[in-house]
Amino acid sequence: MKKFLLIFSFFLFLFGETNASNISKETNNSISLKTIQFLKNNLSQNEFYIKYLSYLHYKKLENQLKKYRYLARRNPKYKEKYESIKTELELLKQNKDIFKTMINLEEIPPPPTINNPFEIFNAISYEKKLKNIIDTNKLNYNNFLNTYEKLKKLYEEEQKAKIKDNMLLKALNDFEMIKNVYETKLDSIVSQANIYKSEIEEQIKKEINKLITLAILIALSILFFTFIKFVIKKYVKDESVYIANKIINFINLSVIIVIISFFYINNATYLITILGFASAGIAIAMKDWFMNIFGWFVIMTSGSFKVGDRIKIYMQNGNVKIVGDVIDITLTKIVIYEDVTLTTYLYNRRAGRIVFIPNNIIFTQPVFNYTHYGLSTVWDGIDITITFDSNYKKAVYLAKEIVNKYSKGYTDITKRRIKKLKNFYNIKTSNVEPRIFTFIEENGIRISCWYLNNYAPLNLRSTISAEILDAFNKEEDINIAYPTYTIIKREDEKLSETQIPL
Repeated sequence: MKKFLLIFSFFLFLFGETNASNISKETNNSISLKTIQFLKNNLSQNEFYIKYLSYLHYKKLENQLKKYRYLARRNPKYKEKYESIKTELELLKQNKDIFKTMINLEEIPPPPTINNPFEIFNAISYEKKLKNIIDTNKLNYNNFLNTYEKLKKLYEEEQKAKIKDNMLLKALNDFEMIKNVYETKLDSIVSQANIYKSEIEEQIKKEINKLITLAILIALSILFFTFIKFVIKKYVKDESVYIANKIINFINLSVIIVIISFFYINNATYLITILGFASAGIAIAMKDWFMNIFGWFVIMTSGSFKVGDRIKIYMQNGNVKIVGDVIDITLTKIVIYEDVTLTTYLYNRRAGRIVFIPNNIIFTQPVFNYTHYGLSTVWDGIDITITFDSNYKKAVYLAKEIVNKYSKGYTDITKRRIKKLKNFYNIKTSNVEPRIFTFIEENGIRISCWYLNNYAPLNLRSTISAEILDAFNKEEDINIAYPTYTIIKREDEKLSETQIPL
């Protein structure tokens, strides 16, 4: 009995083990099929696998095209099918090359050339762009590898499930070939990017060094010309310091422009050619502007007048007279501050304005300088008319005494400054004493008094005029003439004349 039980137990054990083994195999097969299905579903939505299927479809159509080309030659009814396949191939020609279809790599643009500091920003932007391209390419490559790994996994699962799939094997071989090319091309692009990055960094470093050198040279130029201005301010007269500073600033600016040109103009011949063509049009379009600059140069070098001088300028064909002190001379204009002068009294009736006059006026209009080389005096004249029956000799004597009295200081100053002016000009007439002239006019004897006065003559002119009037009015034999008319009336056949002032 015991022996029977032992044999029964042995067979039961064998049977149970066999069933467990079968159940295990069935379970494994079921898991493999689910994994295979999952992988296929995943691949059906994969970008690279879809592109690969499009490539296979294109190759399939190519084979069909060959077939239907042969059939269409023998039977016209296949011609329509042939044309249809041909059109479809034309639409899908981007899938012709498997490498172009599958390898998704963005090419690297050539690096920019840095020729000035502003292009450093372009270089920094290029470096960022370079990094983005490499990161994108590596991401695409990793996505491709992920697809390749899924194909390998699918192939392994089918092998376990003893499923033979030639198409999958071909795809796996094709992907492995593409992977090798993909990897080689990505490495090439990364290497090229590193080379370009090194070139950009070298150019940036070179441009920064150039910029530092340029800044040092400009700073040295500014310090040098500042030192010159300091020396001039210390040893040159005040009236010349302003003009000297203007000229030094212009020279300093020119030197800085030349320094910058040497640093950033790579092809001087090309620049000269461009400037040659451009200057003709610019000279015509901006004629007045260039004439103003040339006028500034003439003013600064000729010494005709300077800042601080009092000048008179005629404008608009002589209809407008501007008299005032020069307070600034820029590259394009003369700035004048109007004062109350004889011209203001006689013509403008306005003063105190800031007047801007273009520099080119010195080529077309006369400029009167009242203070040239410190002369600061001008001849001024006062006319007064006396009647024909007046003692004109006494009137001349009185007028001369008054004029000599009040203008003596200006006469002495002018004598000294005329001697200085003779060092620069051929001046033959040096008589600066007051002059009295007598003229016969229609309504009396005109006494014209001429004397040297300050360049702002109204005050002295007013004083002398009042003194002459007082002196003439005190004399009984001197009568000031003025326009009158005569009325003649008859009374008891006697004539009487009455003069009434107009």
